Amino acid sequence: MRLKHEIGKYVPDSLYLRRQYKKIMGKPLNLKNPHTFNEKLQWLKIHDRNPLYTTMVDKYAVKKYVADMIGEEYIIPTLGVWDKFDDINFDELPYQFVLKCTHDSGGLVICKDKSKLDMEKAKEKIEKSLKTNYYLLGREWPYKNVQRRIIAEKYMVDYSGNDLSDYKVHCFNGVPKVILVCSERFSDAGLHEDFYDVNWKRLEVKRPDHPSSDIEQPEPKELQKMLLLSEQLSRKYPFMRTDFYEVNGRLYFGEITFYPASGFDRFEPEEWDYKFGEWLSLPTSIGGGYLLKTDCFRLWLHEDDLQESETNSRELTDYKFFCFNGNVDCVMVCIDRQKGDPKFYFFDKDWHLLRYNIRGKNAPENFTLPKPDSMDEMFQIAGILSRDKPFTRIDLYNCNGHIYFGEITFFPDSGFDKNLLPETDAYWGKMIQLDGGKVK
Repeated sequence: MRLKHEIGKYVPDSLYLRRQYKKIMGKPLNLKNPHTFNEKLQWLKIHDRNPLYTTMVDKYAVKKYVADMIGEEYIIPTLGVWDKFDDINFDELPYQFVLKCTHDSGGLVICKDKSKLDMEKAKEKIEKSLKTNYYLLGREWPYKNVQRRIIAEKYMVDYSGNDLSDYKVHCFNGVPKVILVCSERFSDAGLHEDFYDVNWKRLEVKRPDHPSSDIEQPEPKELQKMLLLSEQLSRKYPFMRTDFYEVNGRLYFGEITFYPASGFDRFEPEEWDYKFGEWLSLPTSIGGGYLLKTDCFRLWLHEDDLQESETNSRELTDYKFFCFNGNVDCVMVCIDRQKGDPKFYFFDKDWHLLRYNIRGKNAPENFTLPKPDSMDEMFQIAGILSRDKPFTRIDLYNCNGHIYFGEITFFPDSGFDKNLLPETDAYWGKMIQLDGGKVK
């Protein structure tokens, strides 16, 4: 099983999802022309890769994000955050609390009486969760880079004495359409699920893994506010599920989910999979970004939350590092590609303009471009990737402070670059030593 897991890490997401979808859903996954809700969720996993999603699924980091969006009053208080279970000082925690892992679903310990907490069992569950690579299970890529931590939250109790119901608002292209009510989660009867529309009319649909309740669920007192807040949080995104609790008449935010049941859950009747799919309009392009594409993957890189007036004027900058046996001579910065007028400028490690090409030679005396904060790290990465190779060009991108690999090129412009100055051509030629047609 361990070997199978290790091998699975190297299976491209699209291939992995096709196999899993066929295995679980019993039919092929249509990624070229998806129609159902579950198919479209798989499409979004592969194509819609906004770096902000990583913050939204991090159970610790999302609190500040949501507080900034809708207000601190909707956030369940955090009692502490730790990297390891052994770092937790339980003497400082109150009589009741909840432990959660920040990077997955299910890493949860509810403590209603600290004096009766089975510490060994709690540690075993949390540490097992910390070791789990949640991204690999369903290729929900936002979880791939979430920092694995433990948080303690305030244990929320309703004065009625009933377990809290979980209201999961399904928002399609920023519009709330359906609320999934999860009740009796921790009762002897087990979890029950019921779907309601935004007018609190019960829908004749269910997910076969969990039964529906025998009784109508009471309408939340703050339903309209819940829908309004969900609309605010989901604006600009193809699909988002926003989870809320209602405690003593007040709303509290739970979490954000992009792929319910990882897009592998049937509906009964099946027509609802198609109906949800009709509500979800996939973007024809993922704005504000750049597409990296190979036979194995398609990856959209996004600029972060551009103002609407800027969306059409900014693009992702391409940094191309010219490397000789692991020594990085310079970086070529490529701008204005999407405007149809690409420009290329060369800079050294100290970010001095190098007049290596015609455009650089003709640049004004004090010309420069913005230097990314991570440029030194990018030079280091290019050096590592080009080690022991006579010449390579390493292409990298910088997106919201994160470095992404583009491609490796051995023959830029196939060796016919007319824009290089003759002295640059000669200088680089000396850096590659040939002997009898063999590279030294």
